[in-house]
Amino acid sequence: MEMYWLAGGGVLVAALMASFRVQVLQYRRLARLDERLANLTAAMSLLTDTAEGGLRDVAQEVQRLAAGNGKTARPTKARAAAQRRVTNAARRGRSVQDIAAQEQMAESEVRLRLQLAEAAREKAHATMR
Repeated sequence: MEMYWLAGGGVLVAALMASFRVQVLQYRRLARLDERLANLTAAMSLLTDTAEGGLRDVAQEVQRLAAGNGKTARPTKARAAAQRRVTNAARRGRSVQDIAAQEQMAESEVRLRLQLAEAAREKAHATMR
């Protein structure tokens, strides 16, 4: 009879250990799932912010174009004049944000114009050598 108690107790201990092991594994899986969910949430937040910013910039550009004052100047002259104004303002030490607000253009366009001006300046220096 005592032998059955020992065997029953051994089976009970083994079942408890197996149950504990299953709980530990499930806790680890849940922790990994929680981490993956946090990463997904952060990615969705970044994607949402980027999309909102891009759409806001597009809407501002559409408003800027729609609010044109009806002048029909040639685009190349207007672009060249804007390029000169942007380059001169940058030389005077104005920030990209200030220049973009003054010229009513996107900050990325101001940066692009400055990069193009720098590339043209480097090209001109290279041909003089």
